[in-house]
Amino acid sequence: MAEMMHEERLCDVKWGTLALLGVLSLIFGIILLLYPGITAAVVVVLFGIIVLILAFLALILALMSTGGRATLLLLGAIVGFIVGIIAVLAPIVIGALLVIIIGIVLFMIGIVDIAIAVGEKAYPHRWLLFILGILSIIVAVLFWVYPAAGAVALFGVIVGIYFVIYGILGIIAGFALRSVKKQYCMA
Repeated sequence: MAEMMHEERLCDVKWGTLALLGVLSLIFGIILLLYPGITAAVVVVLFGIIVLILAFLALILALMSTGGRATLLLLGAIVGFIVGIIAVLAPIVIGALLVIIIGIVLFMIGIVDIAIAVGEKAYPHRWLLFILGILSIIVAVLFWVYPAAGAVALFGVIVGIYFVIYGILGIIAGFALRSVKKQYCMA
């Protein structure tokens, strides 16, 4: 009975989604590796511009609101203007902060991938998820240890390599899942 439920769950998984995520990750990684010098600065400056726009919108909402909500919106607008201006004028500072935050996210992704690989005994080719988890944790630790250097290399080199490897393994995992589905699922 448990084996039948596992096969039904496996048949519901869309292998093409995993393979498509792998292809998109691979393309994104190659683009980042082709333009490493300008990628980090451009991304941080664009982040700063977006924050400035959001801060301006928060200021407008604060001026149109009343009570405690207006105060919170005004405070958010002020913080947004400060962060946005720093991001535009000194992208390395905000870049280092972003590196630390991205490191936290990558660490969590790694933990989840490893937990699935260890916990889902019937998951096909779960060793790939385990490797993805280890890769994510290693990159996260590197970001925490070298945040300033990571701000420069983050989007260009390290994340580019990460996405290339993640893309290749994602494509492999997608097609491996496809072959398993062909074997167990009728449709």
